[in-house]
Amino acid sequence: MKKIIPFLIGFLFGLMQLTAAETAKNDTTVRYNNKTVHLEDSVGQIKVTVFDNDSTPYKKVYEGVFSDGKSYEKWTVVEELGIQLPFLNKLGGKKKKEYKMEAHWAGIGWGFANISDANYKLNNIDGVSLKSESSNEFYFNLFEKILPVYKNNLGFTTGLGFDWHNYFLDNNTHLLEVQNATGVYDAPVGINYEYSRLRTFQLTVPLMLEWQPTFGKNHEVFVTAGVVGGVNTFASYKVKYKDATGHTIKFVESKGLNIAPLTLDFIGQIGYDEWSIYAKYSPFSLFQSGKGPDVRGVSLGATLNF
Repeated sequence: MKKIIPFLIGFLFGLMQLTAAETAKNDTTVRYNNKTVHLEDSVGQIKVTVFDNDSTPYKKVYEGVFSDGKSYEKWTVVEELGIQLPFLNKLGGKKKKEYKMEAHWAGIGWGFANISDANYKLNNIDGVSLKSESSNEFYFNLFEKILPVYKNNLGFTTGLGFDWHNYFLDNNTHLLEVQNATGVYDAPVGINYEYSRLRTFQLTVPLMLEWQPTFGKNHEVFVTAGVVGGVNTFASYKVKYKDATGHTIKFVESKGLNIAPLTLDFIGQIGYDEWSIYAKYSPFSLFQSGKGPDVRGVSLGATLNF
C-alpha cells in the first residue's frame, strides 16, 4: 500500500489536468488488502474514497477531494487502514485531537474553618472554643502544573497559592502569651468583645494525585487527594470592644502568638468542570509544640478553578 500511495497521488493530479475540459464523469475502483479505493473523476475535481471491505455495509475510512490546487480530506480512524499515511498531514488532513489533562489547583476558594483534636473531635479543644459560623478560610491559588502518569486520566498536581484563615473565638475570650506560652483567657470584667479573632497567612504548595475518569468524551469530572504544605508568613490577633465611655477600642497583636512556622494539611476534593468541593485536615497543631493549645485546623468549602 505504501508503494501505491505515491503513485495514486501523482496519478490523481495528472488526471485533473487531462480532464479539465471534459464534462463526462469517469469512475475507477481499485481493491487492495481488504480495502476498496474509489476514484471519482469529474470536471476539475477528483474525489478519492476508501472503504473497509471487512464490514457490512462497507465502512468509509477516508475521503479526499482534490480540486484546482485545493484539497479537503477527512477519515474515520487511520489505524483501521492497517497502514501509516504520513502524506495526509502534508495535504491538509487533520489529526484526531487527544485530550490533555488539566490541573485543578489554580483558582479561588472559600470555606468554613474549625479546629479539632487528634481524635477528630471538633471545636472546644484544649480551652479553645470558636464561633464556627464566623470562622473561615479564603485562598487564592495562582500557579498550577500537572504531570500525567497514566493515559491522561491520572497525574500529579502541584502549584503555588496563598491561604488566609480567620478563627473567631467564642465565650468572650482572647489569646494572650504568658511566660512564653499562648493561652486562652476571659475578657476583663465589664468588657464584652465584639469579636476576638486570630488570623494566619500561608504560602502553600500542594502535591496531589488527580484522577480524571473518562465518560465517553467527557473528562470534566475530577477527584484529587494529597497534601498541601505551607509556610506561615504572617499571623495577627485582634480584639474589638467598647470601653466604659462607649468608645470603640481595637487591639492588634502580631508578636508572641507562637504560631507554628510550617503547616501541612491533608486535602481531598471532588469536582466537575470549574467547580469543586474540598475538605482539609491538619495532623499538626496550629501552635508550636508546648507553646500553645494543641488544636489542628480543619476546613470545608468550595473552589472555582480557572
